[in-house]
Amino acid sequence: MAFAAALLMLVAGCTAGDPQARRTGAPTSGTLRLVAGSEQQSVIDTIVKPWCADRHYRCEVTFKGSVDQARLLGAGNHDYDAYWFASSVFLQLGDRASALRDIQPMFLTPVVFAAWRSEMDRLGFAGRSDVPIADILRAVESDRTKVWITNPTQSNSGATVLFGFLNYFAGNGPGTPLTQQQLDSPAVEQGVTRFVKAMAQTPPSTGTLMADCLAHTDQCRAMFTYEDLVIEKNTELVKAGREPLLVAYPKGSLAVSDAPLGFLPQPGNDGAHRVFTELQNHLLKDPGAQAALRKLGRRPATGVGLSLDHPDAAVFNPAWGIQATINEQAIQFPSAPVIQAALDRYQTRYRRPVAVHYCLDGSGSMRDNDGWTGIEAAAGQIFEPDQAALNFLQTHPQDSTTVTIFNNDVTAGSPWNVAGNDPTALRELARRITGYQPDGGTNMYACLLRAADELGRPQPGDRKRLVVLMTDGQSDTTERGRALAALRAAGVPVVAIAFGSDADPRQLKEVADATSGSFVRQDDLVAALRQAAGYK
Repeated sequence: MAFAAALLMLVAGCTAGDPQARRTGAPTSGTLRLVAGSEQQSVIDTIVKPWCADRHYRCEVTFKGSVDQARLLGAGNHDYDAYWFASSVFLQLGDRASALRDIQPMFLTPVVFAAWRSEMDRLGFAGRSDVPIADILRAVESDRTKVWITNPTQSNSGATVLFGFLNYFAGNGPGTPLTQQQLDSPAVEQGVTRFVKAMAQTPPSTGTLMADCLAHTDQCRAMFTYEDLVIEKNTELVKAGREPLLVAYPKGSLAVSDAPLGFLPQPGNDGAHRVFTELQNHLLKDPGAQAALRKLGRRPATGVGLSLDHPDAAVFNPAWGIQATINEQAIQFPSAPVIQAALDRYQTRYRRPVAVHYCLDGSGSMRDNDGWTGIEAAAGQIFEPDQAALNFLQTHPQDSTTVTIFNNDVTAGSPWNVAGNDPTALRELARRITGYQPDGGTNMYACLLRAADELGRPQPGDRKRLVVLMTDGQSDTTERGRALAALRAAGVPVVAIAFGSDADPRQLKEVADATSGSFVRQDDLVAALRQAAGYK
């Protein structure tokens, strides 16, 4: 699983604008600290990194998820000179104080409905240049296919799709943004709730969605995602001799990601602004950079709409349903307060309730490697209502949240359960976790058996079910067979997190694979557990 909180440092030398200095390689000032969404990684690796190296600039790039970028910017953080969001949705949330300057979209990519070619044939969408959003909606709601979307509160692609459908249910044309009055209307509330609840799974990031959907074709038959990522994945699939994905553009609700890049002025970063301006000009105006972007499936932000001149059919491949000429206007995103309200409502009103069981390793090694410190911090981020709201991880009124701590067996008087989203009960859950002192050995299967027994029972309402497992060691295997059999019988996916060098990835991957879940190796437990909570 690719996490939005992953960190990549791209370091080159330093040089400024002096031609003689550039020829001799003599270093001068020229550093840019850039925070970017994971969606930009291929652009960073293919275009930005070589550009920095060629000019001997020091380009420090940190990859963070949309929510983290918005929080950093909104809090006045000065660790970065520039912010590169995937779309304007989370930029508007983070930049309410208009701190960024020189904001420009770097490229465009529409959000598409993508499915395996055989699935598109079966749904009757293959070979059609126009697929009305109503047709896609009927296919999704009638359970004719299994569709995934990223969690709109954690991922730009999911948020972009959400606002496309909100606009559709509000009856807005492409140039008319959603209003608060429309968001409050029963037609919009009921329509978007039906749509969201029809989604089979809602992974927390676009990278995770793409990887897990391709790995579990029996569980994921279609998805809403970025056009450029479909192009990237289809290239890999065709090389591997696998069936490619076919895309359809939702007519009447077309949403576009615009990859805005903006500069954050602060004392002492005039040199960074010069590098930033050169980088923007390079991406937007240099013919070589523009050609490289198109080769990656990105459409130019400087063109007319979404149409391409002389498209490369090997990239914008019509056999994959890719349309080089798109005449439809994209939707207009609403104001920041409406965006905030819609994302809050996703967590507490639109999405399906979830019964989630956390299995947390409380063995002695978690004390020695500071793992429990990470667990305590994550508990505050996920369960404390005020912090959870900042992370768009609010608990639904009909959620069921269970936490079990294990060492040699289930321990500490757990499991602890909170029914619903009572703030006092959730704070007490966080307090119980932080009050535990790690000790003993490791037997994750004891906890998994308990979780399978609980979640294997009939759930009230329409609750989804999820297990989040985290461990830092190799587990006792006495109960392995029983636990795996119980999880399979219950049909509950497990997000299995390996923390530290002593965790056994084979055991965790086996659990994830057996349940059509996800395996994660992550040493930042706050990021890992926040990401796992994002599956809601």
